[in-house]
Amino acid sequence: MLELAYHKISAVFPRKLVQFTARLLNQCGFEGISARIYLGFALFFSLSFALISFFVSPFITNITVLQAAAPFIGFILSAFAFYLLLLLRSDSRAQQVEFVLPEVLQIISANIRAGMTLENAIWTAARPEFGPLRDEIKKVSADTFGGVPISESLSKMPLRVRSAILDRSIRLIVEGIKLGGEMAKLLDEVAADIRSVQLLRKEIATSTMMYVIFILFAAVLAAPVLYGISSFYSEMNEKVTAKRNHDTAKGPDLKATAAQAGLGGIATLGMGGSQKAEGSINSQDIFWFSIASLTITNLFAALTLGLIQHGKATRGVKFIPIFIPASLGIYFLVLTGLRLTLGSFMK
Repeated sequence: MLELAYHKISAVFPRKLVQFTARLLNQCGFEGISARIYLGFALFFSLSFALISFFVSPFITNITVLQAAAPFIGFILSAFAFYLLLLLRSDSRAQQVEFVLPEVLQIISANIRAGMTLENAIWTAARPEFGPLRDEIKKVSADTFGGVPISESLSKMPLRVRSAILDRSIRLIVEGIKLGGEMAKLLDEVAADIRSVQLLRKEIATSTMMYVIFILFAAVLAAPVLYGISSFYSEMNEKVTAKRNHDTAKGPDLKATAAQAGLGGIATLGMGGSQKAEGSINSQDIFWFSIASLTITNLFAALTLGLIQHGKATRGVKFIPIFIPASLGIYFLVLTGLRLTLGSFMK
């Protein structure tokens, strides 16, 4: 019943998006899940999350703009999370395939040298320790023994695995089959080439370690500390200015009081006390700016690390749930520590 409802909800999506989702599901190994059902569930969950965000936002903030934007932000984040789920799963599966691919090619090459045909050599290489690649080899063998040409069944494999290395390797193998080359030697050369690429990636990751450490230090540690100090200073400045204005307002000279209040407003760069001028900045604005800035900074820091270490920004998405909470935790820790240690000066 629910599956039928999700299928009807997904009618709002264009056909190209449904086909793209179906391909991603296939690359993730979720062949039993319909693309329309997945999209329908994602849309239903995202709308529900947006509705919850609308009712919860007034309890979190008093800023009208944030309350109005909360449902839209919630919907976008939820929908993007469903896309990232497929993207990360497909990348993880491709990484597992790339790791064991050279060994599989060498086994197939050894089987061919032992006198097996290419079809039988591929079929006997399907071992349990090869994980997702074993399943792909079984599918290729099933298609081949079912009457599909070996080159055509191999060409379908890159459609089910989101890997550029596998795609290039299969293309070379298919070209070798069509040209009638020596397959055993070709497979060994392809395996050696893949291993050299993997070794080069490890060397690049090692050589860029200093950049990684700098990004981690700047985004996760230094930025929260500086923003925490800035937020505390704005709070202290605001309260001290309000207290000074209150004390000088009791004096007999109203002109002096007004002058002092004006100088206080200039000195605090618009972060006045209880009577905040229109368009000025207060400590609450700086607090929310710090939260947003830390979130965005650590988001792009995680993506940058993925790009530096693995050559794909999506590989850094797995760092986002670590970087953002750690950065915000340090920010609140610094802000709370300053309030407890130096808060007496604000009274």
